[in-house]
Amino acid sequence: MDAPGRPAEPEAPPFQWPAQVLDALEQVVVALDRERRVIYNNRRIEELLSVEPGALSGQPGARLFPGADARWLKGASREPRDFRIEAEGRQVTLKAESLPLRDEDGTLIGSVVIAETISETEEGEFQKKIDRLVSLGELSAYVAHEIRNPLTGIRTTVQFVGSKFRPSDPRREDLEDVIKELDRIEQIITGLLMFARPPAARPQVCDLRQVLDKTLDMLELQLGDAHVKLFRDYGDECRWSTPIRT
Repeated sequence: MDAPGRPAEPEAPPFQWPAQVLDALEQVVVALDRERRVIYNNRRIEELLSVEPGALSGQPGARLFPGADARWLKGASREPRDFRIEAEGRQVTLKAESLPLRDEDGTLIGSVVIAETISETEEGEFQKKIDRLVSLGELSAYVAHEIRNPLTGIRTTVQFVGSKFRPSDPRREDLEDVIKELDRIEQIITGLLMFARPPAARPQVCDLRQVLDKTLDMLELQLGDAHVKLFRDYGDECRWSTPIRT
């Protein structure tokens, strides 16, 4: 008589790829459809926002990433951006990047946003660096002004003394070398002031058509979402713009 067989062990639940893997990440992962609404998010963003699982589904991407424009949310702009959100009872900075999602045929079907939180320590260090740069700029401006003021008097005196010598006097050549060194110091001071306070923009001649095309290209997605059709007819006179003189 055959011995009774051992009861069959229950089958392990199927591994849900990729949800379980994405939930294990410390990074935030959010997938958006073509209308820029949430179709998937991993557990990390739910933990940060203290919301129930599935509560973010269907939410506009701009609500999760305040200030993000449509072009960035669709993955058309690959530049990383920082977003401040209220998370776990405090302000947290997310450094995020948006990437386009395409199907097997290459058709755009949405985008995926990958973000990581910047710790308070990193934020503090970053702020310290900014404060140091600001202090350095202020110090540079102070030192530059303090050096420039006496330089003007020194240069005037050297020029006056040099004018009293005959052109063939070798001492005159020595004084000209002094003036050259004073001019070099003046250039260094100008560089310090530019570091402390960047120069104002200088108007220049430009092609208005190129400026308009670049601006309208940036607005293309927003106009399309609003069902606005744009027709470009610049005319022959819309070509060059001369700088405005003040």
